Amino acid sequence: MSKKIVILLAFAVATVFSATAQNNGKITGKIIDARSGEPVEYATVALLKPKDSSLANGSVSTTNGTFAVEVPAGTYLLKVSFMGYTPYMHHSQLSVKASKIVSLGTIKISQNSQMMEQVVVKAERSMVDYQLDKRVVNVDKNIVAGGGTATDVLENVPSVAIDNDGNVTLRGSTNVKVLINDRPYELLGSDLETLLEQIPASSIENVEVVTNPSAKYDPEGMSGIINLKLKENTVGAKGLNGVVNLNFGSPLPKFVPTSMATINLNYNTGKWGFFLSADAGVRSHAHNAVTYLERFSGGEKKSSDSLFEDGVHSNYMGSVKVGGEYHFDEKTTLALSYQLRGGNRVRKNSIDDVDLFRNNFLDYTQTDTNSNKNHNHAINLNFIRKFDKKDQMLTADVTFNIRGRHGDGVQEQTYDNAEANLKNYYLRNSGVENSNRNINMKLDYVHPINDKLRLETGYEGRVMKTNQDYEYYLSTYDSITGVLNKVFDERSSTHFDYGQDIHAIYATLGWKVTEKFSALAGLRGEYSTIYGEDKNHTDIEPVKKEYRQLYPTLHMSYTINENQSLQLSYSRRVRRPHMWDLHPYLDVREGQQLSFGNPYLDPEFTNSVELSYNLGINKLNIFTSAYFRQTNNMMTRYGFVWNETSAARYSPWMPYNSEYNDYWASTWQNLNKGLNYGLEFIVDYQIARWWKMNLSINLYENMIEGTELLDNQDKNAFRASGKFSSFMTLPKDWTIQLSGQYRAPFMDLQTDMLASYWADLAVKKDIMQKRATISLRVGDVFCTGGFGHTTENEQMYRVMRSKRLSPSVTIGFSYKINNGLKQGRREISEDDSDEGSAEY
Repeated sequence: MSKKIVILLAFAVATVFSATAQNNGKITGKIIDARSGEPVEYATVALLKPKDSSLANGSVSTTNGTFAVEVPAGTYLLKVSFMGYTPYMHHSQLSVKASKIVSLGTIKISQNSQMMEQVVVKAERSMVDYQLDKRVVNVDKNIVAGGGTATDVLENVPSVAIDNDGNVTLRGSTNVKVLINDRPYELLGSDLETLLEQIPASSIENVEVVTNPSAKYDPEGMSGIINLKLKENTVGAKGLNGVVNLNFGSPLPKFVPTSMATINLNYNTGKWGFFLSADAGVRSHAHNAVTYLERFSGGEKKSSDSLFEDGVHSNYMGSVKVGGEYHFDEKTTLALSYQLRGGNRVRKNSIDDVDLFRNNFLDYTQTDTNSNKNHNHAINLNFIRKFDKKDQMLTADVTFNIRGRHGDGVQEQTYDNAEANLKNYYLRNSGVENSNRNINMKLDYVHPINDKLRLETGYEGRVMKTNQDYEYYLSTYDSITGVLNKVFDERSSTHFDYGQDIHAIYATLGWKVTEKFSALAGLRGEYSTIYGEDKNHTDIEPVKKEYRQLYPTLHMSYTINENQSLQLSYSRRVRRPHMWDLHPYLDVREGQQLSFGNPYLDPEFTNSVELSYNLGINKLNIFTSAYFRQTNNMMTRYGFVWNETSAARYSPWMPYNSEYNDYWASTWQNLNKGLNYGLEFIVDYQIARWWKMNLSINLYENMIEGTELLDNQDKNAFRASGKFSSFMTLPKDWTIQLSGQYRAPFMDLQTDMLASYWADLAVKKDIMQKRATISLRVGDVFCTGGFGHTTENEQMYRVMRSKRLSPSVTIGFSYKINNGLKQGRREISEDDSDEGSAEY
């Protein structure tokens, strides 16, 4: 159990006893950051007895840094401590008299820049904290995400972006691993886009961006790891505490409601702690798109179409999480939690096709309605055991998930040309049944060898079993007889059993070489298996793969002085094929499209090197990072026009069928090599006491080495992207934030994504003596946000432009129950690596 939790529990007990005493004295003061002058919230204030340094009483600082501690008359020592700061000890003993107040005025505490792994090396406490192997973005500093979901939070994180299809990118790369509380998102809900829209922004404590992870982390994710740390896993100060949030909004001018209600409660008795969190709401957005499409085969144009699309996507969501923890003693803690998360994702699209070629395609109107209901049961057991030796600790974590999804979809297509020898069709997908059972196990042991060496080792295992059942029915409607002829579509239906097992052991050795130079070396060994079988199509060969890999990592840090530091890191990463990437099932759709997996697809591996420099001068902090990534055996989606020649060249594992000639087909391929290198700048500046600014810029180059698929021609592009955030604290408890971002064009093998840019505005005011908050958020204030891509090659020319309805307006209300949620077990259990921390 964390030392800070022990302190807080001891404070609560001491408070109960002292409340019965009469004529106590009181010590008051205010704690601020020595460099920025900003108040420090939740700092620990301890009053100690001079004789044996035992704890007499204590408290934590409020939002404005003030504190007040009651004690019986006597003499005491005062100590202040806070995560990432050097502990402060008052220079003399304090004499407290009955019924008197001793005011200490302002106490300044300084940040500690020499902690090995958890230390913050930034100059000023702000929205972003910079650590040895990661950056931590504090969500409560970002009010433009208020009333939104995890999607809105990530859109405001430096280096991170989300496109209109829900794909998360880090430094311009989609090959990123997303974790929720250190666990892979695949274990915790539905697909990533749905899950991110189901997590309220108010439930997120911070976001960790790990661009070059150590061997302790799963190596999945070529560009790094994004870890969302949630609040609801915490049990805080003694008594009942909590927060209630209500938000309602819609994009304009069309009314598409988006609302969210959340409640987070915790209750702590000292020995026991309990928590409850629940949320419910709907996340909706509307869009329209225009696509111009030409297809070629053998140098001849086969079709020319313009498609006009309107769509409304809604995600109805809700979750309940309950749990608690028991403190056997001050060193041993056991926690158990259960969460039920569910949702219904409804998509309605309407497409008008205007056939400009009047040959192969005919004018039609297509309407798609899809509903996917999902539920996920998650049980988590966490055990922490601390030892007498400082920082020696054993942790065990097991999560078991049972997930199900039922889908129901209808696609109707009406041809406008009465002379066509084609009938209107009705395609119904009424049998999507997915069931997943996953277990994630993690065991970690930290052993300080001496004051300069620290060993951490552990095991991580993940076992996933998936059953995917898709049933499609192709029907024709006879307008004369009114009869709907429904026929099972065997070619488009599949029943796929899939499994993936990953077992890993890892070790890292931290060495404090000198007072200024530290190193962390690690090695991770993994054994993984993948297997899958299509029960409906016996002619498809089962997928069987087995891998054994080593992943070395190295992190070095050098503190030049109290204002400057350098970090150099290396890691080997992997991107494994997913289930549908491998499954060679032929998915046939109207509009003459084919897609299928590649059972011979292999993982891609990346060697990543990063050099970072951090400079903090007064109220200015500049973080600069130069990075280089080389990806071997690169995986990419590749499309082509289906015919006998192209099928043999690009997909020799698929039987050729002339029925699909001139269809557009797509599958996965392994290329030779990809390169990505760039320079990133993040600037935090305290312009004035009431005004902060954060600016991030990423300049990078992408290159794909020429292969036979590209006729041995290289493809490369230089890109630039950036984000900014202006945060102003105004008189009478008003806060205003303006943020904006420019997303650079993105390149893959065949498609160039267009750049996009937009700005968001949020205003917040504390009311009811800061127990409640009202807020107003306007997304895409200037209505500039959009999305599009262009594809041009010898087989296809396609231009697509899409735009969501904007601006979006959201009104929010938040209320704190007994001062809101306090610091929790998970957050502070990772602290206390500071050599100056006191033991209690």
